Amino acid sequence: MKKLLQYIPSKELYFFGLLLFAASLPLSKFTISLAQFIIAGNWVLEGHFKSKWDLIKHNKVALLLMSLYAIHLIGLWNTSNFDYALHDLKTKVPLLVFPFLMATSKALDRKQVNKILFLLCLATLVSTLISLAIYAGFTGKEITDIRQISPLISHIRLALLVCVAIAIAFYFYHRISQVPWLKVQAKTLKILLILSVVWMILFLIILESLTGLFVLMAGFFVFCLYKMLIEKGLFSQKIKYALIVLAALSIGYLIVYFSIKPMMVKDEVNISTLPKTTKNGNAYTHFVKEKFTENGHFYGLYQCAPELKKAWNTRSTLAYDSLDEKEQLVNFTLMRYLTSKNLPKDSIGVAQLTLQDINHIENGIPNYKIPQMNPLESRAYQVYCEYQSFTEGYNSSGHSLTMRLHYWQAAVLIIKDHFFTGVGTGDLEDAFQSKYVEINSPLELPWRHRAHNQYLTMMVAFGIFGVAYFMFWLFAPAYFKKGKLHPVYFAFLFILLISMLFEDTLETQAGLSFAVFFSSLFLLEDGEVRNINS
Repeated sequence: MKKLLQYIPSKELYFFGLLLFAASLPLSKFTISLAQFIIAGNWVLEGHFKSKWDLIKHNKVALLLMSLYAIHLIGLWNTSNFDYALHDLKTKVPLLVFPFLMATSKALDRKQVNKILFLLCLATLVSTLISLAIYAGFTGKEITDIRQISPLISHIRLALLVCVAIAIAFYFYHRISQVPWLKVQAKTLKILLILSVVWMILFLIILESLTGLFVLMAGFFVFCLYKMLIEKGLFSQKIKYALIVLAALSIGYLIVYFSIKPMMVKDEVNISTLPKTTKNGNAYTHFVKEKFTENGHFYGLYQCAPELKKAWNTRSTLAYDSLDEKEQLVNFTLMRYLTSKNLPKDSIGVAQLTLQDINHIENGIPNYKIPQMNPLESRAYQVYCEYQSFTEGYNSSGHSLTMRLHYWQAAVLIIKDHFFTGVGTGDLEDAFQSKYVEINSPLELPWRHRAHNQYLTMMVAFGIFGVAYFMFWLFAPAYFKKGKLHPVYFAFLFILLISMLFEDTLETQAGLSFAVFFSSLFLLEDGEVRNINS
């Protein structure tokens, strides 16, 4: 074994595994597994297990990171569904293994960490360019949902990685001396970094990622607030950042005001003058209490379903009672589309649709203005429509924003029933499904998911003491490191904290890999050489 080890440059192999892991996060799930195998295999081949055991016993930060797995083990005491519990424990193994491996391998210095971060930033940029090629139609792949332009990883995970990459680029822009291995002039590199940041911000808009854009905007405002209130400097500098914030808010308001507000102004309708029949003599139904609108026109008026169904089936091969390309009911998409053009929901309305209109409806586009909207306008209008649907009591199934309101409601009700102990590691899914049945949730069965909020999920599973420890787990490592942390760590932590408001980040392999890799990389970076050879 010793003869074999002398030919293995363990530190280089370990570093290569971390580089591969970082490059794989935005590009490949398969090579993430390969990178983990390389890191673990190198750890075994290094040997010196007694020295490694001594290292881990005295590394408070590593033990703290690993301790979250112990909470899941403790949660078995009041679990009844052990099949789900074992599956969850298997998914969470990286919480235990990754900090252990990194804390007992040869320490990384700041130069190596910066190389890993730079490669991650570059890989994320490549991933966004692949998505751009798909979006532009260069691959020939038909896109019916913007999420399909991210085939390599989840669009949510890609958006978060883009935010991290922007923070990394921002760091290197201000610390250009941290990349001496690049044979590029400082001025040229700064220009490339600025262009990369601008493109990645545009990409978040194209991706229509509310989570990514919210994280980015929140980070921007927090940074400006820090400059204004905490950092010492001239009063004129503080005014500058205040003006930047004011300008950003004003631009955002103007975008919404001029592009979305006109579509929210509702028609004035005289109910007594509404026609009772179509031009073909069939009875109209006017749902005058229905307040949902498209472009300000009321969806509930001028409906004649039998006539509409017959007319549609003569113009499209996609049946009236079937699903469109976005798996929405065709009749619902059709009526919304007709409403958006202020056409009656009858044969006369269908006759006035162009072939392009028919194609839009079949592809699940409910408003004729959407194809002309930029991605930001489209997403803003989608949110407005989802909010309308929710307030009007429509089924929120399939609507990412308003479904979360149902998820959070169910989570809060479960927490009230199990405030101190939680439901346990394995009963999380069962608790949600039972609660949905109990409250007669309007969500359809395929859409009845867990909280989509990591803080609520932790409290549902482990109660008030469990979520309190989780918050300690998030913030305590920075205290233990006592100011020796990489500046990008704080950007990562902020991104992680915000993302967990809208996602169960630690409940999936991809989200867990994202969280545990960066936490271990930054928190277990160490300037001193670890002695693992004794």
